[in-house]
Amino acid sequence: MKNSYALLFVALILITSCQTKQKTDSFDAVAAKADLTKSLDTLYSAFENRDSTAFLSLMTDDGFFCGTSPYDLWGKKSYSKLITAMLSDTSFSTKISVGRREIRFEKSGNSAFVVDQFFFEWNKLIPVRHIFHFIKIGNVWKCDFLSTAFIPKDEDMDKIINALK
Repeated sequence: MKNSYALLFVALILITSCQTKQKTDSFDAVAAKADLTKSLDTLYSAFENRDSTAFLSLMTDDGFFCGTSPYDLWGKKSYSKLITAMLSDTSFSTKISVGRREIRFEKSGNSAFVVDQFFFEWNKLIPVRHIFHFIKIGNVWKCDFLSTAFIPKDEDMDKIINALK
């Protein structure tokens, strides 16, 4: 019986020691953040320069995009029409200056949430928040989710509610 246990113990050691080690690719968070920030800069630059083609090239074909109204929910085809029309309208101010940015990567570094807060040039009273989800496709970061929302201060909510009555 003792020989059976010893043989079983040796077999267990051999089995566990001969297994191939899975290589875990750790990502460089600093480099990934810099790379994703470049994509965000390209995105905002394309928006500001009214280049809908460059802007939309950073969106996935199966993306989901949400605007500031409850019914503003689009796939890429509808969103592309909206962005193209918006950027063609020269009366629409495209100037955005991001005041705060938070980037959170998932563990492998292949996707990230980005929260940007800013004011549009035409509205300095109510801040706006973009919530993005980016995925890395090859060496390119692409947005597969974007939500744009006005984010009034809590202390302004009574004024807004009363103005709507």
